[in-house]
Amino acid sequence: MSDIVNRRRIVVNTFFLYAKTLITMVISFVATRIILDGLGETDFGIYGTVGGAIVMLEALNGAMTQATQRFMNYAEGKGDKEHLVGIFNNTVLLHIGLGIIIVVLLIALYYPLFNGIFNIPEDRMDAAKFIYLFLAVSAFFTIVTVPYDAMINAHENFLYYSIVGIVVALLKLGAAFMIVNQMSDRLILYGLLMAAISIVNLLIMLVYCKLKYEECHFQPRRYADATISKEIGVFAGWNFVGAFANIAGNHGSTILMNHFFGPILIAAKNIGDQICTQVALLTYNMTKALNPVIVKSEGSGDRQTMINLSYKSCRFSFLLYLVLAVPFMYNTEPLLALWLKKVPEWAVLFCQLQVIRTLFEQLFTPLRMSLMAQGSVKQINIIDLVLGVITFLVLWILYAIGLSAQWHYYISIIFLVFISGVIKVKLCIDFCDMSIRNYLKCVVTPCTIVLITSIISTQWLQTAMIESQNVLVIVISQVLFVFILEVFVGLTRSERNVILARFFKQ
Repeated sequence: MSDIVNRRRIVVNTFFLYAKTLITMVISFVATRIILDGLGETDFGIYGTVGGAIVMLEALNGAMTQATQRFMNYAEGKGDKEHLVGIFNNTVLLHIGLGIIIVVLLIALYYPLFNGIFNIPEDRMDAAKFIYLFLAVSAFFTIVTVPYDAMINAHENFLYYSIVGIVVALLKLGAAFMIVNQMSDRLILYGLLMAAISIVNLLIMLVYCKLKYEECHFQPRRYADATISKEIGVFAGWNFVGAFANIAGNHGSTILMNHFFGPILIAAKNIGDQICTQVALLTYNMTKALNPVIVKSEGSGDRQTMINLSYKSCRFSFLLYLVLAVPFMYNTEPLLALWLKKVPEWAVLFCQLQVIRTLFEQLFTPLRMSLMAQGSVKQINIIDLVLGVITFLVLWILYAIGLSAQWHYYISIIFLVFISGVIKVKLCIDFCDMSIRNYLKCVVTPCTIVLITSIISTQWLQTAMIESQNVLVIVISQVLFVFILEVFVGLTRSERNVILARFFKQ
C-alpha cells in the first residue's frame, strides 16, 4: 500500500477521532464537575476507590483487547477474510469466558476488599458495596464488547466509532444530571446508571457489526477452532502478564493510597486522572488511527514502513500532549478553580505530577504496538510485571514509614515510565530492527528541543501577561505559541509543508 494512501487514510481517521475527542472532552469535564458537586468529595473518592478495584480486573481485559486487534489487523493485512471470521468467533468465545472468570474473581475478592483493605466510612459502606456490584456488571459487558470494538477498528471505521463514543459520553452526562436531582442515595443511583450504559454500548456495537460486516456473525459451532483460540490465548496470555503489571503499578497503588490516606485523597487523585485521561485522548486517538496501519504493514511484510510509522507515533504523541501540558502546568490552580466549584486538597499537585508522567510516557508507549505487530511481547510483559510489582512494594514501604501520597507519582515515573521506556526501546532494536540512532534523531532530539523552547516561551508569556485577569486568554495564547513552535521545530519539512498547505489552502 502506497505511503500516500496510508497518509490520507490516517489523516481522515484522525480527523474523526479528534472531532470525537473534543466533543467528549467537553462533555466529560462538565459531567465531572456535576458529579463531584452531586456526590461530594467523600462519595466521589469512594467511587474512585471501588471503581479502581474493578478497573484492576478490567485491565486484564486490555490483554485480550490488544491481542484481538492485533490478530484482526494482521489478517486484514494479509487479506485473509476466512481467517478473520474464525478470529472473530473465537475471540467472542474467549471474551465471554474471560468475563465470567472476572465476575467470579470479583465475588471472591468481595469479602477481603470490604473487610480490611478499603478505607471507607462506616455509614457509606453499604453504598460502596452496591457500587462494587454494579461495576462488576459493567466490567462483564465491557469485556464482551471488545471483539465488536476490535472489528470496527480492524476495518478502520472510525466515523462510527466516534459517533458511538459521543453517544456514550452524552449518556454519562445525562446520568450526572439525574443524580443531582435525586433525593435517594446518589452514589448507588450513579453506579446503576453506569452499569446500564455499558449494556447499551454493547448493544449498539453488536447490532451495527452484525448488520455491517459479513465476517461478524457469531457461529461458534462452525468456527470454534482450538488452534486459533490457542494462538490468540498464548499471545493474550503474555499481554495478561503486562496487564497484571499495570494492576500492581497503577490501580493497585490507588487502593494502597486509599488504605493509608482515605477516600478524600483519592478524590484529588481522580481529578488528576480525569484531566490526564481526557488530554491523553488527543494522543490516543492519533495512535489509534496509526496502529491498524502499523500492524497491517508488518502483516504485509513491510517492516520499514512499520518502523517509520512507529517513530511518527512516538513523536506526534509527545508533541500533541505537550501543546496542552505546558500551559496547563503554569496555570493549574486557576484552571481547576474555574472548572470546579471546590478544588479538593492535593488536586493541584497531583494533576501536575500526573501530567508530567503522562507526557514522558508518550515517548515510549507507541513502541508497544511495534512489538505486538512483530509478535514479540513476552519479554516486555515480563519486565513490566517485575517493574509493576516493584513499584507497588516500594510504595507500600514508603507509605508505611510515613511518606506522603505524592510519592506515588515519583516512583511511578522512575519505574513505569523511564526504566520501562528504555527497555521498550532496547526490545524494538532487538526484535523490530529499529535503529537507536534513528529513534534519537526522529523522536528524542526534536521532542527535547520543543520541550525546552516551549517551557522558555510559556514562562515568558506568563510573565508578559501577568496583569491579565482572564486565565483562558493566557492559556489559549500559550497553547497557540507552543503549537507554532511545534510546527516549525518539531516537524520535518515535508510534514510542515503538508500542514501549511492544508492551512493556507485556497
